[in-house]
Amino acid sequence: MKLTKLQQALTGLGIIVLGLILTNWVFLKDIKTNITSTEKKISELEQDIRVAKNIQRSAAELQEQMNHLRAQLDRLKKVLPVDINKPKFQADVKRYANENGIEIVRATNNKPVTDDVIIEHPFSYEAWGSFHDFGRFFAQLTNYPRIVNIKGLSLGRPDDKENIGYSVKATFIVSVFTYREPTPEELKAQIEEKRAAKSGKNKKGKRGRR
Repeated sequence: MKLTKLQQALTGLGIIVLGLILTNWVFLKDIKTNITSTEKKISELEQDIRVAKNIQRSAAELQEQMNHLRAQLDRLKKVLPVDINKPKFQADVKRYANENGIEIVRATNNKPVTDDVIIEHPFSYEAWGSFHDFGRFFAQLTNYPRIVNIKGLSLGRPDDKENIGYSVKATFIVSVFTYREPTPEELKAQIEEKRAAKSGKNKKGKRGRR
């Protein structure tokens, strides 16, 4: 059947429109695919940014904690040196005793006691003197340039056979302290412990607000 010019024109126009529709459909499909892919990449990038921010925040908190610990250690080292000259300390105690009329008849260097990062160095003494002499002696000893602790004080009267001229026999322990430098592993463990404690408090706080 022979088509009229109008029918031929309409058919051609239909073919053109159909072609445009098919072309646009394929083109739009590609655009949609690209948009979906781009949105996925943006989402992944945002996730990476969040992770990076968390890492940066954690690093800053860790650095702050390290700085805080270093400051604490510096303050601690000023009052608790990392070493002790035991002969000099014992000589100082004996000198203080002599200056106050105290006679030290026995001095024993006891085994150090370690507690976390503090080491206690106890010395046992037996001495003779008077109540006033011991009062001045202990007062002077408490003003020693470094931290000391006096404990286990026992006062009594000496036997006439062992001592003539002193009214008081005393036994006591004088402890001096040093600071033990923690290892990097111990410092890391302290930081992790603080972070875990802080995390636990935050979780409790969140549950309490619900």
